[in-house]
Amino acid sequence: MFLDKNTPLVAVDISAHSVVIAQLKQVKDRLELMSLGARSLGEGCVIDGVIEKPGEVVDALSQLLETEKIKSGHAVTSLHGDAVIIKKIETPVMSEEELAENIGKEAEQHIPFDVSDVRFDFQIIGPVQNERNGEDSLTGWEGFAEEEMMEVLIIAALNEVVDSRFDILTEAGLRPVILDVDILAAANALNFTTDLSTMGPVALVDLGDPLTQVSVLNNGVTSFARETPVHGTCHSSWITTQFRLPFERITKTKQRKTSENLGEEPAIWEGTEWEKLLVDDSEKKLSLKTVVAEMERVFTLFTEDTNEPIKRIFICGIGTLVSEVDALLAGYFKVPVEIINPFKSIKVNPKRFNHETLNIFGSLATVPIGLATRRFDYE
Repeated sequence: MFLDKNTPLVAVDISAHSVVIAQLKQVKDRLELMSLGARSLGEGCVIDGVIEKPGEVVDALSQLLETEKIKSGHAVTSLHGDAVIIKKIETPVMSEEELAENIGKEAEQHIPFDVSDVRFDFQIIGPVQNERNGEDSLTGWEGFAEEEMMEVLIIAALNEVVDSRFDILTEAGLRPVILDVDILAAANALNFTTDLSTMGPVALVDLGDPLTQVSVLNNGVTSFARETPVHGTCHSSWITTQFRLPFERITKTKQRKTSENLGEEPAIWEGTEWEKLLVDDSEKKLSLKTVVAEMERVFTLFTEDTNEPIKRIFICGIGTLVSEVDALLAGYFKVPVEIINPFKSIKVNPKRFNHETLNIFGSLATVPIGLATRRFDYE
């Protein structure tokens, strides 16, 4: 298939416990869900974002591609955890082309690796809004006025980590064309479903397993992201135990009506006792403390840097299955908290997918859907 900006890419999200794929196609002025499926991974397959058991991951991905009858071979995937370094810096105001020419020497100053050992990219946030310096200021840029500064996110990953991830996709028969970062993919999904352009500063928290990541978007633009994700989640092992066994059925949510599948176990949404999944246990809620402390630290840093408070919090990830987690966070931070549903702006064929279940568990698909909205639009 010829690759252009209209080609629907296969989104591949490889996390600590699962492989999820998703694909969207453009139908007039809306995106439509084409494919969504998942396979669980065994313990130790992925640790801190690094694939330790590539054979098992390739097998899971290959099975998904076959089950979902994926035709397009072009893929987009992402990295997370300690595999990625995200750093906010300040540089003199310049065009994207000028920054691309000079970013190598800047990355060398702020990344704890030899620049030849990493792949890196950048995202321009915008002009510095106040007189206070950001995380890092840039000096020594000849030919640029020192007083005109802008904020930039640098994203870097070790070559060996990137190559390992690409090798997995290639062995499964895919051609990786875009590499993203989980928290930025989640931001992409949020921007797709919610108009953030006039909302001011909002927080995006991916309550993942085993890592939670926190970022801040200002009018839809990522302006702060944790360089190192929080080690320790807002949920404990009961969530994983309750959730992992039916994971394929929860995430795929296909309504199968063929005679070949009549003997299959009923889909998870049929007769599910929701209270068994959304347990209300005060002891489990205490495990939110680690995440809340980190969120508070990030919010304080952002407010000190910009003199603006966080006005709303959006949450996604498996931690959203904790009973009343949105109300708990809203009560603590005194701002509205919303669980992201990436499917609310996507056309869903009711003959292929159970829309009610997608809405219930949609938050868990935020990263893969954010990846699936990407298109290869580079010249």
